[in-house]
Amino acid sequence: MAKFFTIASGSSGNSSFVGASGEGILVDFGISCRGVTNALKTRGIDPDSLSGILITHEHIDHVRGLSVFLSHHKVPLFASAPVLRYLTSNGLVPFNAVLNEIDEHGQVIGNMLIKPFKTSHDSVGSLGYSIITPDEHRISICTDTGYITEEAHEHLLGSEAVLIESNYDNGMLDFGPYPYHLKRRIKGAQGHLSNTDCAAFLPELVKSGTTHIVLGHLSKENNTPEVALQTCISELSLAGLKKDSDYIIFAAPRNELSENILL
Repeated sequence: MAKFFTIASGSSGNSSFVGASGEGILVDFGISCRGVTNALKTRGIDPDSLSGILITHEHIDHVRGLSVFLSHHKVPLFASAPVLRYLTSNGLVPFNAVLNEIDEHGQVIGNMLIKPFKTSHDSVGSLGYSIITPDEHRISICTDTGYITEEAHEHLLGSEAVLIESNYDNGMLDFGPYPYHLKRRIKGAQGHLSNTDCAAFLPELVKSGTTHIVLGHLSKENNTPEVALQTCISELSLAGLKKDSDYIIFAAPRNELSENILL
């Protein structure tokens, strides 16, 4: 059985857990060390039992608690080579951390096969991940991307559970308080995925076999869970797909554990 849940999701911090057959990995470590370790212990998971930590990219909301955690727990870290160089040169990991460049063709970590794919973000080398468990369940994570890249499209289709970015509502962003240059960055090809763009992709995703959709990385200022969900459910309904019958969907909580997804 595979297990997936988010620990935090949003502009203030991101982290998720994927586990199977007694082993587990984290994707991102964007909140405090205490926040992540307490969350894991709440779910009965020993932080020292982790097989690895995958980092999508170097922005602080994905690595905030990493250095403290790695100073106390010798868990191997995996990311793209440019991200590893950035973390090392900027003191965001301890000197004795076990750093590994993720194999772009796929790599076994613990008992799970990890397949990275490129995302489009203003990062030195951002990635999403598909994680395949020993019993062949596929869970994919794709946030912080201006659009669904060709690689992301290929890896997301056929995943049973997907954490996908639904960062902002176009109207809320356009008429909100952000300065023009920041709005332009968010809406750009290397920015974030809007509710509308996320929703447009979901019918294809569900028809490919996805049964669980988690909307992630919602903006606190330019989105709400209700707006994101309404946009996505409406698009899925237009495609003839029924909530709680053809798929399950929820928005990942910003600062607390999500429900468990069990596959």
